[in-house]
Order: sequence, then structure tokens, then C-alpha cells
Amino acid sequence: MIEDIEKMALKKSSNASMFVRKKAILCLLRIFRKFKDKFNIKDTWGKAAVNMLDEKNIGFLTSVVSFITGVVSLTTYVGFEDCVHRLVKILYRIVLQKECSSDYLYYHTPTPWLQVKIFKCLQLFPPPTESKDIGALNDILHRILTKTEVTKSVNKNNADHGILFEGINMIIHCKSTLSSDLRKQALSLLGVFISVREPNIRYLALESLAKFHDTPAAEGLIKEHLKTILGALHERDVSIRRRALDILYIMCTQATAGKIVEKLLNQTEE
Repeated sequence: MIEDIEKMALKKSSNASMFVRKKAILCLLRIFRKFKDKFNIKDTWGKAAVNMLDEKNIGFLTSVVSFITGVVSLTTYVGFEDCVHRLVKILYRIVLQKECSSDYLYYHTPTPWLQVKIFKCLQLFPPPTESKDIGALNDILHRILTKTEVTKSVNKNNADHGILFEGINMIIHCKSTLSSDLRKQALSLLGVFISVREPNIRYLALESLAKFHDTPAAEGLIKEHLKTILGALHERDVSIRRRALDILYIMCTQATAGKIVEKLLNQTEE
């Protein structure tokens, strides 16, 4: 039965419809997660995944990206390296060329769930080395960082900021591979987001800021917003307090140690 599902899911020559193949891919991933040791995927799954990423159907691509993410996270990216170029190409079509049918527009944002999935998947691989992919990622992330706006729609804000924060995670993952201007833009946005009223955005901003700990520019931003970060220790939401503590611990220096320790001592007395 598993061989039939594998054939139906991974081989384009199968007579199954796109909808059936999509279901077969997700079924195969579920079986793989439970019985990983029973499979010998070799290079066949990686090659099949590359071919499947050439499809245009958004629903099918969403399942394929979930499949790649699931398999690579449980094994290794070896054999799947050629997927990186295809994933970047898909993002480029969605973000910059707006190639998305109206069925997959969510509050005028093209398939936000697929964008987030692709960014998460790319972070399982080493940063891209091909100049074409690096250039495309620079353009994609620049568009996301500069064009994401706050609207009156909570649902649109959630979708757009989900993409934005995953894009920032991608910038952090790639380190010096991408443009230094992107890191500066991302840090500037995080400096704004740690002060907004929405607790979910503040939490994500603090979490992302902590990941920038090895960036010199981040140290300056921490000092600039130290008062705001210290103020987060009084938040009702314990998760925000924890993220603030993470940043204070990571970024504590001789210049800031006195103020941070004084605040923490006062906090324990309250």
C-alpha cells in the first residue's frame, strides 16, 4: 500500500488528479513521520520534490512544501538541495509578480500560508550560494519589509505580519549572505514593533531581536530601546516577560550591566 501511495504522490506520470496527488503527498508524509526508519528515500524523493515544485497549482505546491519541510526536518537536506532554487523562484512569482489566482488571495495578500511555509522550509537549508537566488531573495525581502502596512483588518494584519516576521527570520538565517541593508531595515522595524500595543507583535519582535544578538547593529538598537525592553518586564503576559529577559541576558554588556541588574533586583522585590 505504501508503495502505491508513494508512486501516486511522487510520480508525475501517475494517472491521479492533482487533488488526489496532494492528498497522497500529505498521507505519505504522515506515514513517514511515524515509520521513518522503514523508508529508504535515497535521492529519489529529492528529485521528485524538485519536479513537483515546477507545478503551478497553489494547493498542490503548499502540500509539496509541507512534505519537503517534514522530511528534511526529520532527516537531512542532502538530496534536496536543488529545491532551494525552485522555492525562491516560487516566492519571486508570488511576491513580486503577484502570480496567484483569486481563490488563494487572503485579504488581497497572495497565499500568505505558502509564503510562510517556503520561508520556514528555506531555513532548513544552508543560505543560498547562487547569485541569482541571492538577488531574488534580496528583492523579495525588500518588498516585504517596505510594503507591509498596518490596516484596519485584523485578519490581514495577522497574515501580513506572519510573512514579515518569517522574512526577518530568513534574514537572520542567511546572516551576511544577503544585503546588509536588509538587516538594517529589519532591525529598524523591530525597534518599532517592540513598542506597539498589540502583544503578539511585541512578542514576535522581542523574539526576533534576541536572534540578532551577534549583530553589532542590534547591540546599538538594544541600548537605544533598553528602557522599553526593561519595561516589558512588567507585562502581564509571562511569555513577553520571558522574551525580554532573554534579550537582557544575551545583550548584557559592561555598559548596560549596572542598569539591568538594578532593574532585575527591583523586580524581585516587587
